Amino acid sequence: MPPVSYLLAAELGFLRSVEVVPTRTTSSAEQLRALLAGEQDMVVTAIDNLFEWTRAGANLRLMAQVEATTPLGIHAGGEVKTLAELAGRRFAVDAPDNGFALIAQRLLRDAGVEVDFVVVGGVRERLDALLDGQVDATLLGPPFSKLAEKAGFTRVVDVNALLPDLPGQGLVVRAEILESQELERYLSALVRGVAAGESMADAEGIALLERCGYQAGAASAWESRARTLEVDHRGLELLTQIRGSLDMLPKGIALETLCDAEPLIRAAGSAAVGN
Repeated sequence: MPPVSYLLAAELGFLRSVEVVPTRTTSSAEQLRALLAGEQDMVVTAIDNLFEWTRAGANLRLMAQVEATTPLGIHAGGEVKTLAELAGRRFAVDAPDNGFALIAQRLLRDAGVEVDFVVVGGVRERLDALLDGQVDATLLGPPFSKLAEKAGFTRVVDVNALLPDLPGQGLVVRAEILESQELERYLSALVRGVAAGESMADAEGIALLERCGYQAGAASAWESRARTLEVDHRGLELLTQIRGSLDMLPKGIALETLCDAEPLIRAAGSAAVGN
């Protein structure tokens, strides 16, 4: 689902000054392929992906954090009530070595539980695999988490309760477009969308998300929306610590050095003067 900051900008007309062609991708691997091929200029993705994508040779920068956090839960069939009961079961992930999969690995390792990780794809594909019985558990966020719960699947773990500094998804762009006017106009529209959301009544914001397809997950997504697009560096520290604890921290790659705040600063200035 598009992040709330994007939907606010689109619904309120702030994107009229810039041409945006949104594309749904089915996995982080597909996002990387499109970035490397120049088919996509930017992606909304789990910030941790930058570690592996940079190691793969992509020249990318983290521009903004488009969610305060991503509300995540480990969901499983109704007979599973605890992490311990996941032992030996099939656990769907987007990619085994990056993104939200590492959060699952960390929580399962801390609980002393080993599972069979199955690469399925994006969150919609993981939900379908869970509903169809192809896998036994996976990580889900709204609205897909609510759809799973309505279908009788249990939220075994509230990830955010255990990891309160977990950062939401980031806006990652190809370094070649950092100085472009199009990027500045796009970021400026997002800044205006975030500001408009702050003055919007909760009921109005939730209704907007319901119209845009969030359905039962609208309230949760509205609550976790970005109040600022600035990257929360506590979240970067947490992601780095998680990778380090799993012995998966690539040498010479640091999220802090891949974070470039200048385009957002310029865009905020443009938004303030109404450009």
